[in-house]
Amino acid sequence: MIDCGFPVIRYERAHSPLQWGEQHGETYRDAVRQLAAIRRGLMFEKNPGLRDSIVSELAQQQWRISAEYDAALTDELVGISRGAGLPLEDLVVLNNYTDFRDIQVPDQGCSTVFVHRGTPLSGQTWDMHGSAKNFVCVIDAPAVEAEHRLRIFSVVGCVGMMGFHSAGRMVGVNNINTNGARPGLMWPLLVRRMLQARTLPEMTEWLISAPVTSGHAYLLAGTDGASFWEVMPDLAERVDALSAGQSGAIFHTNHCLGKQAQRREVPLARTSTTHIRYELLKKKMETVNTLNDLYELLNDHENYPQSICSNYQTNSQDPSITCGGAVGELTSGRLSFWRGDPLYDANFVRRDFPSVEAHVDD
Repeated sequence: MIDCGFPVIRYERAHSPLQWGEQHGETYRDAVRQLAAIRRGLMFEKNPGLRDSIVSELAQQQWRISAEYDAALTDELVGISRGAGLPLEDLVVLNNYTDFRDIQVPDQGCSTVFVHRGTPLSGQTWDMHGSAKNFVCVIDAPAVEAEHRLRIFSVVGCVGMMGFHSAGRMVGVNNINTNGARPGLMWPLLVRRMLQARTLPEMTEWLISAPVTSGHAYLLAGTDGASFWEVMPDLAERVDALSAGQSGAIFHTNHCLGKQAQRREVPLARTSTTHIRYELLKKKMETVNTLNDLYELLNDHENYPQSICSNYQTNSQDPSITCGGAVGELTSGRLSFWRGDPLYDANFVRRDFPSVEAHVDD
């Protein structure tokens, strides 16, 4: 299997989204093609009743809705498609495969956190099928404001899974398992669009009005507060928040917290660790005051293998591991991204990014 080495893919402001995508796809052509094949295979393994025709129809519907929602981001995907020599349908699957109808991945165990005790901190782990770890990357893209940039945790071929704006904002995402999924927007496009918002209220408006496909919990964070939203078709419920200057911590794993969302939740798999990780976060959150504290928390191994960070493959049908994560100090812009598990992973890679002053374009 290809190992991309946790690259930083930098997009230049002078280039168009189509050119960004072509650069991305050409540079990581073989890796994008391999990951797309892996994810397509996982869908059919998880649900043998799926047919190619059904996947094609759903992919086409999701593409149309996504293109109407944000033309620039879909241009970036067109560029990746051209650069990698891969059909757009396969890129839709790569970006959005957990959202396809009747496809559920209950073992994806991300933990997402916002803390404010003197300085606002945010971050999350990213747990997903273990086959994805070798394809994890960081996308470094221009923000709308000329003096700012985005740092985005992703896999090659995907426009983004969580990330930070150098002006002091962050978007994090957790999978939740809810009913009522339908063809809609590819959620990585929603993440990227919200990261371009200039304020938290604007970010929130884009979230609650988005034509989403299925259920996710989103952390919207900034220097002026943060909130968790559980969002699914026909429902956007705010389930926790800290206002500007309010001291404390909020966090989320993979089960619904909102009363309305709980009525839409489907039963969790026996292998799910979401409640265990939630209790571990609750127990340990009082010790988090600095960026390093948050990094250590999200790489904590207490109760391993059912820990906040785990490379333990819990389910032979759909093994999930901690493939990486990111933390940020929102006032200074200091960030740390990592791939793998620092304790158990011989191929662990960490990439640190300096303060906001260093984010200015070359």
